[in-house]
Amino acid sequence: MTRDWDNWDVSGIADEIQAIWQNSPIEDAHRQELVDIVLHRVTLPPEPSILEVGCGTGLIYEKLVTGLPSGAIYTGIDSSVKMLEKAREGFPTGTFLFGDGYNLGFEDHQFDVVLCFEVLGHIPEIEQFVAELLRVTKNICIFTTWPSDGEEIVENYETIGGVQFLHRRYSDNYIRNAICTMGPKNLGGTESVSLRSGGEAYIVALHT
Repeated sequence: MTRDWDNWDVSGIADEIQAIWQNSPIEDAHRQELVDIVLHRVTLPPEPSILEVGCGTGLIYEKLVTGLPSGAIYTGIDSSVKMLEKAREGFPTGTFLFGDGYNLGFEDHQFDVVLCFEVLGHIPEIEQFVAELLRVTKNICIFTTWPSDGEEIVENYETIGGVQFLHRRYSDNYIRNAICTMGPKNLGGTESVSLRSGGEAYIVALHT
């Protein structure tokens, strides 16, 4: 797969995006809403193992870690070297690793909870990505998308710092079909939550 859509390490982009995320009350409230879903809408085991795919600069980790049970183990991965540098600098106690969501280097069912926020809308061919998220999930996988008004995939681009980033919207039917088609045999129910940002969060349960 060509990765002409993967521009997160273009010079200066990580700094600009970090500034947007940190200085916007709307972005801060959005991250808090996502963290609240994790902490209050699912039942976490006493010492959960958590994987965040697309951890960026660690701003979800910052809010999430304070609400997790003691003994929780968090791992964040991202395909952007520059984003990871900022995450490690800002949160030296966190574990932030280089990784690719299309081919996660983890065992099947390795993590109690797998998170993936604001990633699927920025990549093409999401089916394999969803398959990997669900493959490494033991109990709960939560990911977000941007919904389309109709059944067709709506694709355009947004520009940040003069650099274009892919922006895709999917119908609810498309996402649920991807979950059912690409998910493991122990797939359970799927709940969707409409976000104040206009996005949609999917909470996928697996039978253990």
